[in-house]
Amino acid sequence: MKFISTNLGSAPVGLDEAVNRCVASDGGMFMPERIPVIPQAFFRNIGSMNLREIAYVVASSFLGDDVPSAELKNITDLSFSFEVPLKRLEDNIYVLELFNGPTLTFKDFGARFMARLMRHLDGKASRRRNVLVATTGNTGAAAANGLFKLEGISVSVLYPRGQLSKTQTSQITALGENIHPIEVAGSVEDCKRLVQSAIADPSLAQYNLTGANSINIARLIPQVTFALYGYSRLVAAGVRDAEKTIYSIPSGNLSNVVAAAMALKTGLPAGGLIAAVNANNQLAACLSGNMPATRPKPVRTLAPSMDMSVPSGFPRLAYLYDGNIDALRRDVLAAAPVSDEKIASAIRELYHTAGYALDPHGAVAYVAAKENGDTGVPKVVFATGHPAKQLDTMTRITGSALEMPHQLSNFMTVRRHPAVLPPTLPALKKMLLSFQ
Repeated sequence: MKFISTNLGSAPVGLDEAVNRCVASDGGMFMPERIPVIPQAFFRNIGSMNLREIAYVVASSFLGDDVPSAELKNITDLSFSFEVPLKRLEDNIYVLELFNGPTLTFKDFGARFMARLMRHLDGKASRRRNVLVATTGNTGAAAANGLFKLEGISVSVLYPRGQLSKTQTSQITALGENIHPIEVAGSVEDCKRLVQSAIADPSLAQYNLTGANSINIARLIPQVTFALYGYSRLVAAGVRDAEKTIYSIPSGNLSNVVAAAMALKTGLPAGGLIAAVNANNQLAACLSGNMPATRPKPVRTLAPSMDMSVPSGFPRLAYLYDGNIDALRRDVLAAAPVSDEKIASAIRELYHTAGYALDPHGAVAYVAAKENGDTGVPKVVFATGHPAKQLDTMTRITGSALEMPHQLSNFMTVRRHPAVLPPTLPALKKMLLSFQ
């Protein structure tokens, strides 16, 4: 498989270069040059397949020409080693729990897959890799956990000072070894800028810098599994009209929406996708062709992982549809932004009437599912984070204390002090050199 830039201004590259470089030379993001169509026999038998089997079909369809089948099977099995239950919330609305990994977010799957794929590629090239990741909490924790103790890989996690919860900070700082937490005196946008600038800096080329955010194609491809697996569980349960299912997805930078759209193009039968956003996101404007000239400054909401204005993954979504926005809108509905009031109301309603705790990001998708699309077909809500990741918020909304999962309590026992960094590239370069 070759990978090409969403900007279409650079030559196609192989898997190794796409993963290692992360960003194309013309500034675009890498995408597969083609989306493989999975044989119909797979979909006829999907109800009897487990998560690992489906994930391997996805991985081999995209990467089977580049990674030996036995190695790819091992990478997939290790990356998809925890459960993803599908639970019925009410008539025709189901929730797909993607948060049962070591850091309790959907990002654990992609981070673990990326880590093991990097290790395979680096082993072939006999090189040491330095991974950079900018985070507001979840991405950094998942990447750090997935890459922890991997030989030949150093990880620098940049996060904005004072903007992470104690739990989120502990998930990054508790690990040690090859994980270097860096507290930046600035915003998450400063962190992203520093990461991108460092990767693009030719004076740092010898250190094999790459990114671990969702911009990395190795993070994106395994997420194609999610919608396929949701469909498989509906089929296995004998749910009527499973082939017309609408998938409602919490949408920040759009990686899960892009992955689900890729699943549609592999052959997944579905009624479409709902891109569920909070009060910040300008996706609807993007889909109407009115991309904002300047990015509005996001405000803090109950769903902080979605607090960005213009989703960075939109070029990938547009690329999938060859820039045909009308075709894109036939598959992907940009729902009206969900307010904090609606998020809190949905959480309370589910908690007190159904006994189910849904985190604020999942609640955005739940509200969007209720308010959009045909009510007569199944709808699957992606629950992308465990509710305990926002323990204080959930306690305040529900009036009840949620139990702390062992995955979180394990991180709380140890905390190391992070390095502190001004938001400048020279300062980051000096710090990166000290880690070598």
